[in-house]
Amino acid sequence: MAIDEAISEAVREKLSPPTLRLYQWVKPSITIGYFQTISDINLEYCKKKSYPIIRRLTGGMAILHDSELTYSFSSRNDTEPFRNSLIENYLSVSKALASALTLTNIDAQITLIKNRRERNPFCFKISSYGEITVNGKKIIGSAQKRYKNGFLQQGSIMVDFDAEELERIKGGMGGFSDEIGTIKKYVPAVSIEELKKALKKAFEKTFNIKFISAGPTEFELDLAKKLERKKYSTKEWNSCR
Repeated sequence: MAIDEAISEAVREKLSPPTLRLYQWVKPSITIGYFQTISDINLEYCKKKSYPIIRRLTGGMAILHDSELTYSFSSRNDTEPFRNSLIENYLSVSKALASALTLTNIDAQITLIKNRRERNPFCFKISSYGEITVNGKKIIGSAQKRYKNGFLQQGSIMVDFDAEELERIKGGMGGFSDEIGTIKKYVPAVSIEELKKALKKAFEKTFNIKFISAGPTEFELDLAKKLERKKYSTKEWNSCR
């Protein structure tokens, strides 16, 4: 989370170009949305399982990062195609994500109707405007942090999931298997590397750009260390809501 924020700041300060980051987690971990109440989560169960719980900079609800691919995308908003509103920019990124799934032979759709069901503590139980579904089931969950000069969008691409484990994390809430779609269900043989290549190709085609493969810069790494120490590893940040 600290690296994502550091990259976003570097991009907005014109120290780095618009950046797509693709990554997985060292161990199963839970992120909660910026405005979410941590009491939504079964803390005793997560402690027993040694699941780290980290508050994201972006909104939305809780996500279990396990059998999935996480992405973050950072850009300024003074260049095309991101001169538009938050919703329009969100939809532009969604088009690239849906195109990537198409490249892996998944018939993905973009949700264009705002879901008005009751609030749910898990992100993948709710499909919002601009999010990606397959046969009505959510397969990518995303959220965006808007700044005056740019934005950071983070999301989780569900490769596989354990519905029973999600229920335990929330303390018995069910119905996940009816709401969530997975990559493995539709294309069982696809690998993470193939998915990454599809995302790279789809973003390049959608935005008519060419990515340069690179790791975080020295500025981004130094800032990430500071953010990790002063923000993302603190009880004040992770439990403040």
